[in-house]
Amino acid sequence: MFGLSIEAVKDLGERAVRTFVQIFVALYAPVVLGADSLGGLLDLSTADKAATAGIAAVLSLVMGAFGTQVGSSKDDASVL
Repeated sequence: MFGLSIEAVKDLGERAVRTFVQIFVALYAPVVLGADSLGGLLDLSTADKAATAGIAAVLSLVMGAFGTQVGSSKDDASVL
């Protein structure tokens, strides 16, 4: 897949899924916890929150793919 090793693909996938879950939970948690002081954050629909998390996950994939090309190892997505 795009010249990436299996290890790099697994690393990219894990990073993307983790990023999606973290962002979605971070955006949804105030609703569950009943926080009223967060302004417009509570006005976002579930679909908007999922889309926001999806955008962050895609950016994580792009950064990870960049990391496999310029990082210290072709087997992980780390840039450093």
